[in-house]
Amino acid sequence: MPKRKAKAIADAAEMVVDGFAVLKQEAGYKIANLNSGNVVVVSDKFKVLESSMDEIEETIAVQNLIDNLEFIAA
Repeated sequence: MPKRKAKAIADAAEMVVDGFAVLKQEAGYKIANLNSGNVVVVSDKFKVLESSMDEIEETIAVQNLIDNLEFIAA
C-alpha cells in the first residue's frame, strides 16, 4: 500500500495496533492492514463479513481488535 494512502487510513482510524487500522462502521468494524492493504470487515460480534485477507491474517487482525476494544471511544 502506498505510504500516502496508508497514512490517510491511519489518520481516519479509531486506533492502529500492530499495523492494523481499525475503523468503526455502522454495524461493525473495518480492519485494514497498513502494510499489505488487505481488509477485513467484521460485525459487532466479530463475525467476518467480508475479507481480502488470508485466514491467519484475519485471525490476527480480529484478535487485535478484541484485545484492544476498550481503547475505542464509544
